[in-house]
Amino acid sequence: MWDHQRPSHRMATCNLLFLLLFTCQRVKADFSIDDLSLTFDPGADVGRDTNVTVTCHATVSRSQGFTPQYEFSIEKDNKVVNRTTSTSDTFDYPIKAARVSDSGGYQCRLSIQGKKKSSKKETLTITGTQTPQISVDSSSIMEGDEVTATCRAPGERGAFTYYFYVGDQEAAIRESNIEESSVKLQLSNSGRNNLTCQYFVSLLGKHMPSSVSTPKYVFVKEIAISVSLAISPSGQIIEADNFSASCVVNSSPRSETVSLIMGKNILSQGRGRVDYSAVAKANDSGEYMCKVEVNGVAKTDKKMLMVKELFSKPRLIFNPEQAFEGEFVRLSCESTNLERIKKEDIKYSIYKNNYLQPMGNINGQMVIQAGPSGNDNYHCMAEAKSISKKSDVIIFRSKVLASKPDIFVKQKVILGEKFDIYCKSNGTLPITYTLYQGGKKLQNTTIYDSWAEARFNTSIKQKEHIGTFRCRAQNDGSKNYSDSLPLSAVVVEHLGKPLLTTLPVPHNVEEGQELTLICNVPSGTPPITFKWFSSGSKTVLHTKTVNANSSHHVIPQMEKTDSGYYYCHALNAANAVDSDRVIIQVKLASWKKVVIVGICLLVVAALVVVIIARYKAKRGKRETTTELSVKPASPKSDDTLAVNMSPDTPFLNKVGVNVGPSVWTERPSSSDSSDRSSVHSHNDPDVEYTEVVHPQPVDPARVPLKKGTDTVYSELQTAPLDPSEHVDNGAVEYAELNHDLPEPVD
Repeated sequence: MWDHQRPSHRMATCNLLFLLLFTCQRVKADFSIDDLSLTFDPGADVGRDTNVTVTCHATVSRSQGFTPQYEFSIEKDNKVVNRTTSTSDTFDYPIKAARVSDSGGYQCRLSIQGKKKSSKKETLTITGTQTPQISVDSSSIMEGDEVTATCRAPGERGAFTYYFYVGDQEAAIRESNIEESSVKLQLSNSGRNNLTCQYFVSLLGKHMPSSVSTPKYVFVKEIAISVSLAISPSGQIIEADNFSASCVVNSSPRSETVSLIMGKNILSQGRGRVDYSAVAKANDSGEYMCKVEVNGVAKTDKKMLMVKELFSKPRLIFNPEQAFEGEFVRLSCESTNLERIKKEDIKYSIYKNNYLQPMGNINGQMVIQAGPSGNDNYHCMAEAKSISKKSDVIIFRSKVLASKPDIFVKQKVILGEKFDIYCKSNGTLPITYTLYQGGKKLQNTTIYDSWAEARFNTSIKQKEHIGTFRCRAQNDGSKNYSDSLPLSAVVVEHLGKPLLTTLPVPHNVEEGQELTLICNVPSGTPPITFKWFSSGSKTVLHTKTVNANSSHHVIPQMEKTDSGYYYCHALNAANAVDSDRVIIQVKLASWKKVVIVGICLLVVAALVVVIIARYKAKRGKRETTTELSVKPASPKSDDTLAVNMSPDTPFLNKVGVNVGPSVWTERPSSSDSSDRSSVHSHNDPDVEYTEVVHPQPVDPARVPLKKGTDTVYSELQTAPLDPSEHVDNGAVEYAELNHDLPEPVD
């Protein structure tokens, strides 16, 4: 029984677990973090030593029966200072006896089952610092000894920078993360020295200072030693006089080292005492010092010595100061401010590149010639009473005359337009350049840089004028000058309006024919670029650059689609112009015309043949329906020839012929014939001839009169035509009757 019910029991258990799991998942998802705030108690701005509580409070909406786990963290200046996990929606972080280092920006963060929220950043400010305390390891030391000073900031927290002062002077700086720092100080001032300290707390790049500590006094005992300096003669002396100086240490025993110093030079050094003597020179003027060092402490004594010059420092003079190559320059050496001597007592000499110049050097006077051989460094020496002095070194470089200038242009010269002419010469700067045209002075300019070129802006109206320009180069201070050659440059003339012609002429161009487009400009300077255009093409037909004033383009085979306007474009360095447009109408090819005419003639011929064939067919039918009845003629008989043409004959009826009772039934009288003829002539009747040949009689005796053939014509007059049917007027049919008459008998 139990075993039988076990499967159903298991099924119920699974359903219950599934329901619980679903319910838990549903409870887990049914919450929302509405708000998170951070506050300070008792406030955000308090004094030091205040107990401050930082509180995080969360507002969470949730379903019944769901208790969230709050994961709080508090950050100060983006660094976590505390964190906790609880079921409470509030988290407190206490700061006991707040210090300046606790100041900063605080922020609270909350996380519940993956959902996160942060509060706004709030700033806590703690004012007031602890006054530092300074202490020393000894209140009395000897001059030169060290004392250890310690600065403390009791109860403070943070990063500190400690400053130590001796009197008003900063003596040392130390950094530390603890509330105290020590330093060793050497006190050089004898007597009482007051020591103080101060610290700064670092907060986000800012340094919060403390107040200055109460001073500590240290008494420094002076070392019982001194030094004295004596100079003889005292006061002012003159060059070449002898003088002496002595340094003495006032101590017992005199074992310390003493030094006699002038400027940065140690003149003499020894133990207890030193002496120094020399012949005075101008550079011996200055401060002299005796110095002794004991235990790191220096004792000194100082005195001034004034030495007046016997004669001044010599000066080398060039006259003139600058000279062009080939010119002569006088060199002279001289001194002034003589004391107790005469000018003749001074001996002068001139040196070139540190070598004495023996030739022409007479007591500091000599002449040189400017040029490459004279270019060098010069100085002179003056000597009197064992005192010698050297002048400053002078670098002499002779000036170079301006060379023959080059005159040129850097761009093509376009007739009638402004262009620049350049001039360049070698020589000593500055160089003045002058531009001339013919003999007329146009412009001038002065060049001060070796790389620069003189530039002149001008224009010409005629091509030949380009060769009339020249420039002149002249050094500053020189009367010499140099002229350039005449300017040589290509002058570009403007292009005239192009003329476009064609071969063959525009109105005589046929399909398949070659067309030559000739573009010619009446004036202008090559090279010229020609371009051909047509209305039927969006691009250039052809481009060609030539050193001539004309060019051509050949279109090998013209088509009807090539009809339209054509023009050419000419371009050179001066300008670009277009020709007038030429209209070309491509005609039909001649062979096509011949074919068309031939076809037309064939059609006409075919029509003629058809008409003739039809006409002959109709006439043959008429002849078959017409019966001609002819009786043999007899000289004795008056038988009448009769042609039976019935009025009802179809052909005659169709052509409108009116046939009488009989053509030859009776012979009309002459008057009747005349009347009929006149009528026929007036009405332009159709006439048809029918020739009837009579055989010759066998018996010649019966026809004795004539031999041969007699022809008798009978005129058949057709009846008037119906107006609706067209019949040519004047068509007359004749019946020709040939009678063979008997030859006459003699």
